[in-house]
Amino acid sequence: MEMPGWMRRQLEHATAVEHGEANERRGIVLGNGYFSLTPMDEQPSRKWDASNSFTSWKITAGEVLTKRGEWVEAPVPSGKPALLIGAAIATKIRSTVKAGGNPLDGIGLEETQRALAADLGYTSSGGRMHQELTRQVTGFAVATFHMAEWGPENAEGGRRYRQQSTTLASDVQLYVPGWGDVLDGLDSYIVPSQLLIDLALDPKTPPARLDALARMSGPFPMQVAAWLEKVLFSIKDGPNRERIFEWADLYNELTHGYKRLDNFRAKFRVALDEAAATRRIHGNSIETNFTIERVPGRRGGGTVLVIRRSPLLRLPADEL
Repeated sequence: MEMPGWMRRQLEHATAVEHGEANERRGIVLGNGYFSLTPMDEQPSRKWDASNSFTSWKITAGEVLTKRGEWVEAPVPSGKPALLIGAAIATKIRSTVKAGGNPLDGIGLEETQRALAADLGYTSSGGRMHQELTRQVTGFAVATFHMAEWGPENAEGGRRYRQQSTTLASDVQLYVPGWGDVLDGLDSYIVPSQLLIDLALDPKTPPARLDALARMSGPFPMQVAAWLEKVLFSIKDGPNRERIFEWADLYNELTHGYKRLDNFRAKFRVALDEAAATRRIHGNSIETNFTIERVPGRRGGGTVLVIRRSPLLRLPADEL
């Protein structure tokens, strides 16, 4: 049986890291499911919305100025690049705050732009690829993020409503290379919005290996991997040694786009296998303990997903 492409990429990258030919990139993932998994150029409209059991959110695309002085519609940030860009910027925000800085003063994107280019497989030269990356980052920066939630009813039937709407960045400066330029002399930066800072500083956000996420087969396995880290993070030192998940709850919680629960369940299991294998490759071969277990007496032979803490559990990415 031929090895899948994602596994070959992970093994090659792990070998390169071991030999000092590549670097680990430790960080955090921005939330869980805040961006559409559809590739940017395949988005059916200039807005995208989703929700889970806690809140609802919507992203609307912005506009950017071309070199010819024309305002054009920017793409909706989505797909694998949006997940990686969001993670990279959230990581920079977290590390800036930890170092005593203020992200509202701006965070540099020089290293981020280079690392993203490498993770996405772009060569160190050839401006066309880097211009595409700049387009992705710009689309992310000028998009407007709306987040809203209804609170529970009180005794009189009233409910609290809260909404936040803001662009993801209040200021952005990006070096746009020429068609043959390399990424030298960068002076790129972004001033994130307060909402983006709050999302990045959420204490429930688990650590992640961004270089490993970038080499996964697609955005849905990346999201499942981020979800898995969050679950393992919650049972790593807590009193609960396992978490049990109903498929219907996972279907409602994660961003995916599958219209039927059985399709979602099948795709989730494949993505979870990839996420667990990725952790094993980059985590000293330690297995992730999870099982699909049948529920006794449940009509139709229903199953649940059980994730258990291992005595050898070790997160492959340390907290920033």
